[in-house]
Amino acid sequence: MTMSTSSLDILPVEILHHILDNLDIQTILFSFRYVCKRFDSITTSYNYYNFNFESISKTRFLRICHMIPFEQVVSLTLSNRDKTHGQILLFISLFDINHFLRLRSLTLIRIEANDLKIFLDYTIHSSLISLSIDSQTLNISKNPVLNLLSSTIEHYTLQKLDLNMWPKNMQELQWPINCTISYLRIQNSITLNQFYIILQHSPCLQTIILKDFNANDTNENISTYLNPTPSLQLRSLICEGGRMQMDKLEPCLSLTPALVYLKLIGSGNLFNSSFDGYRWEHIIKNKLPLLEKFDFFVSVFTHVNFDTSYIEQIISLFQTSFWLDEKHCFVICDYIIYIHKVILYSLPICTSHFVYYSDKNKVSASNFTINNNNNSIMMDNVKQLDIYLSKVIDTDEIEDVSYLQFQNVTELTLAIADKWPEGSFKFLSTTINLFNIVKLSLSVNFSYEYMPSIVHSINKLLKYAHNINILSLFDYWAPDDYRTSIETVCSMITPNIKHLHIRVKNSDDIKFIIENFKHLKSITFEHAQNFIFTNGKFVEYLPVMKRHVSRWENQYALHVWLDNN
Repeated sequence: MTMSTSSLDILPVEILHHILDNLDIQTILFSFRYVCKRFDSITTSYNYYNFNFESISKTRFLRICHMIPFEQVVSLTLSNRDKTHGQILLFISLFDINHFLRLRSLTLIRIEANDLKIFLDYTIHSSLISLSIDSQTLNISKNPVLNLLSSTIEHYTLQKLDLNMWPKNMQELQWPINCTISYLRIQNSITLNQFYIILQHSPCLQTIILKDFNANDTNENISTYLNPTPSLQLRSLICEGGRMQMDKLEPCLSLTPALVYLKLIGSGNLFNSSFDGYRWEHIIKNKLPLLEKFDFFVSVFTHVNFDTSYIEQIISLFQTSFWLDEKHCFVICDYIIYIHKVILYSLPICTSHFVYYSDKNKVSASNFTINNNNNSIMMDNVKQLDIYLSKVIDTDEIEDVSYLQFQNVTELTLAIADKWPEGSFKFLSTTINLFNIVKLSLSVNFSYEYMPSIVHSINKLLKYAHNINILSLFDYWAPDDYRTSIETVCSMITPNIKHLHIRVKNSDDIKFIIENFKHLKSITFEHAQNFIFTNGKFVEYLPVMKRHVSRWENQYALHVWLDNN
């Protein structure tokens, strides 16, 4: 036993438990517990297990399932996403959820309606504090599931709720009269009526996150709520990924005078005041007197003859003492020339998904002086970054960069139209912290002409960014032009890659990948439109598929959850 292991072994149980709190379940059961007998004993008695199965091989999932100490699990995450398709149904076949007596947090991702009913029957009698449901199944309304969900929301212990459902189901969901939820996230559009009802029936609600307010809502819909009671408990309102409609937002903000934080991310309109700093100043002064922080990221596509001088006019309305001295709000407005798009955003940037445009491709204006000291932390919230490499590489810009602009990006998408641009690796390594990247998506030109430089460059990137374990490979051109041999493309799949998303030409390509990459945990196959195969006979046709869980997402995509370690 090494000195470091001996020192760790003598630590008090409380400290070791705290270490376990910060380890994933696979590390605990397959590494930590085998260090020594004491660690094995500690893992056996540990009472705060978080079983997160979002990214796991089928083989390890089954091994862990034989080791689950039901009474010691406080958090459970099950997922039917591409990487672990079929997991929830397999879990149900193995266990009775009612055996998890101490469960406080439950997350269900891409769950089907019939499976959801089983879990909701459990939740209304449980002591759950946090519940997250992602169910995009069509037409689950008019069945007991929505009634069970309503009863769950009303459950006295529930404090945190995250819902992502089919829009029609959200509209038909009856919000209970009294609930204890303090944090609510709805990843759909909701009507103004629903927003009012949620506020009135949720006396403990402090944070609400939603997409936007339904554009189909009309004045007739809200006629019964002309004088609703303002909500004095709500402190934080976030709308992200939807449409910013001032005629919908203003009535809602009138009902939330106690807000201290407001964040808006979505598409706006140059003519409905969503870009109007003066209008926003008026709204905040008159409707949100307690607001401490306002974050926003608004974009809109313009006509091809857009007058770029309008960018300066937009920024001029954010140069008042209200924005600069009182709110300390730094604002930038960019016009992206080649796609005719206006983006207005506050800093530090509040969106987690960002598309990078170089200075040569945009016209910018700001209400402050931009320098390196400002920029060094302005992009820290960005987790997903998209870069069209063919349009951003500029040698002079690379030389001038003295800091990593994107420190916390974990998902990187690169697009290259022809050959891999010279200087791109230097640009990426001086712009992004590549060691944090775990997912890489590539849209590149896999033609014979460019293949040698592309294979070399991708392998160099993967070798340097060695924490990447999810790889998506796509031909930049239309699927019918996909001519490259699968062996050449697969030369870029390193042992670090555990999850693969790839376009294939035929069933032989699928067989080749499954049989030659035993280290993969899951694969999503997309195929060209001229590759036609009857879905129902596919598994039978390929014997190599019979031992795996697979599902057709649509006519052109097959998800496989592998039995590999």
